[in-house]
Amino acid sequence: MKNSAVYLTLALFAATIAACDKVENPIKPAILVDTNLYPGNWDDYPYPTFTANTNTDRNVLLEDYTGHRCPNCPAAASVGEAIEAANASRVFIASVHAGPGGLSGFQQLASDCGTITNPTNEFCTIFYNTESLAYGAAFQTGYGFFGNPQGTINRITFSGSSMFQFSTDWQTRVDEVLTANDLKINLQAQANYYPETNGMYLHVESEFLQDMTGEYNLVVYVLENEVIDFQDSATIILEDYRHENILRGCIDGLPWGRSITGNHTTGEKTYYDYSYEFPTGQVNTDFHFLIYAYDVATYEVLQVIKYEF
Repeated sequence: MKNSAVYLTLALFAATIAACDKVENPIKPAILVDTNLYPGNWDDYPYPTFTANTNTDRNVLLEDYTGHRCPNCPAAASVGEAIEAANASRVFIASVHAGPGGLSGFQQLASDCGTITNPTNEFCTIFYNTESLAYGAAFQTGYGFFGNPQGTINRITFSGSSMFQFSTDWQTRVDEVLTANDLKINLQAQANYYPETNGMYLHVESEFLQDMTGEYNLVVYVLENEVIDFQDSATIILEDYRHENILRGCIDGLPWGRSITGNHTTGEKTYYDYSYEFPTGQVNTDFHFLIYAYDVATYEVLQVIKYEF
């Protein structure tokens, strides 16, 4: 995926926010975002105004570790889709094509792609990427990840269990998080898309709701909504399987994101600006974004939101 994302962080603390209702165009001094994606005079770029974030709900990121050659993965995907549909504004799925250690046999391509022995290019679409493989490698040991399909629920290591869960346990774990509703960090996002350049600017605000210690990072997932392609389903090869919520990478190419700077005190806000160019032949409505903040020490996702056009 062509990714021209460049990242800029502007830390604006609670005292500054209290002193003025609006920061006038904080992106304008930036030269790190790709200003060429704005089809006009950069000085006129309409930086959005963030209003008070009144959200009180902690959402759930369900990462479904899958593969197109994994026969049991479609059944697990159906479980995740049902959970997401029942909690449409609270639960968001990312289909992560990776196995323990990164690339396993369930994600690999056929050996005869592009040859006459494989005229339909069966299992020749690349669903994995640098970021997904990085997660598979990082979670190979000590997190309970030993095969596809497995998934994480806000990357929480549950009591008496592990970070990675079988699909039969996803509903129970999701319900635990939704019921506890322990919200510590709020997020909100706005974006501008320009069809002339097929580029966008994404703006994210993070806000601490209580005093916290430790390190916290912000990550933005780029997810393709849908791809119709081959899939092994219970050893039956489907040629028109609907792959959904496919993790295509991170907006800035950094799997572990960027640091949320500051003192991490109640009311403290930090702003992030990203630029992104969509792949040739695709547009903004082919994708959506999952934005999440997590604890660097434990990987636990403290909040996730979805942005779509």
